Amino acid sequence: MTASEFSRRALRAAAVVASAALVLSACGARTDHAAVVAAESGGLAEQLAQTQASAAAAAPATADAGTGAVAAAPGAVAAVGGTVPAGGAGAAPTPAAGTKSSAGRTNASGGAKTPVAAGCAKQGPPVVLGQVGAFSGLVGANNQGAVQTLPVWVRDVNARGGLGCHPVTLFQKDTASDPAKAEAAVKEMVQVRNAVALIASYAPLDIVGFRKGVESAKIVSVGGDQVTPDWHLSPYLYPVGGIEKAQFAGSAKALQSKGVDKLAIFYCVESSACTAFKDTLDRDGYAKKFGMSIVYQTQISLTQNDFTSACQAAKNAGAKAVVFAGDAGGVQRTARSCATVGLDVPIVITASQATFDPNDKNLQKATVSMATPIFPFISTDDNQAIKDYRAAMARYNPTAEFNNASALTWSSAKMLERAVELLGPSARDVPLTRDLILQGLGKVKKETLGGLIPATTYTLNQPHAQENFCFAAMGFDSRGFFAPAGARFDCI
Repeated sequence: MTASEFSRRALRAAAVVASAALVLSACGARTDHAAVVAAESGGLAEQLAQTQASAAAAAPATADAGTGAVAAAPGAVAAVGGTVPAGGAGAAPTPAAGTKSSAGRTNASGGAKTPVAAGCAKQGPPVVLGQVGAFSGLVGANNQGAVQTLPVWVRDVNARGGLGCHPVTLFQKDTASDPAKAEAAVKEMVQVRNAVALIASYAPLDIVGFRKGVESAKIVSVGGDQVTPDWHLSPYLYPVGGIEKAQFAGSAKALQSKGVDKLAIFYCVESSACTAFKDTLDRDGYAKKFGMSIVYQTQISLTQNDFTSACQAAKNAGAKAVVFAGDAGGVQRTARSCATVGLDVPIVITASQATFDPNDKNLQKATVSMATPIFPFISTDDNQAIKDYRAAMARYNPTAEFNNASALTWSSAKMLERAVELLGPSARDVPLTRDLILQGLGKVKKETLGGLIPATTYTLNQPHAQENFCFAAMGFDSRGFFAPAGARFDCI
């Protein structure tokens, strides 16, 4: 797929994502306590869009256009069954057995029986997995790829016989970036839903509550946002691919070849991830390592609508690039604000922030430099693992946008698959437990998942994950998104 073709697809998907997302907003109507809409995975985007339309119709007339969160009533949990749509590839999803309306209730998975995979003497006991994340509120718009992609993997893995012969049911829970809700959501997954592992958890603002929850419940989270240091400080958090420092430093490293030697840093007050971005370049010395100096830095807020004064100060200091450590929406506001003072310099972000509008003229002119801990979502390398990801998305959620959250979620799910596979035949006929999942993860050594991630190793009963300092470079300009080195990884 060429860059122009990808940009056209991204633009087509933007309309769906805009209506389906739990939209980021600093003002106007917002349902902060809403849960993810209960939906069969194949129709997730469409059902989210329908709920968004209903919410918009009911919103006060004073609400800003495009604001307002989507969802079922407070407390609802999505249970996603992994059944294959009737009729095979391309067919409409079959509603799960026992499905009720999304008004505060839970969908029970059901439908066609998961086939018995090759190598499985019989179908093993079913397994429940969970996904907990900030899918509404301040950073909800960043994380929609995670909500949309994990149900795709569930349908795909069940079509192949399940997770190590075990049919999978998925529950998804929104935390709205509230630490108390994040902790409670993890507790619910374990005590009420009987989940044995969490996958692709997103807690950039509520990591304290989320981490407390997983450590108290002794349940692993395989992959997630991975933008705070907590991801390599806990025995129950298993980052997939590069750590946050690799993403932060890698995003700036790509500008070495362009002669960028002076950086300005705008970093948010709301999240430790923003401070970690600044500290990686400044305190940890990576900017200096790349031949760059930091000529200006300032704290900003995720709710801040304008950064003109910060852009003017950065321009006065001679900045040749602006590091924006914040949310996805703020990336466009930064480009717009800096354009007003004539500071059209590259903007440095992580790929997790790259859910901005690709048609934004200010960003096209300024250009964007970014890094990802896993394969670039734009990559079209002749790689079977990436082809499998794109094929599953095309089959089960063809309108979904390819973005970093989607690619990282898929990689995280594939890591869990690999861990269960490493348990061997003895785990196929017995219930998968939290302890078994930990044992399987402990067997992961120099794993690349077929090129989806840089080589990753875990150890049994590890006090914390090893720090993986590798990343894949990405960029954005008037051509759209691109990966200058394809799916090859670099390390800092």
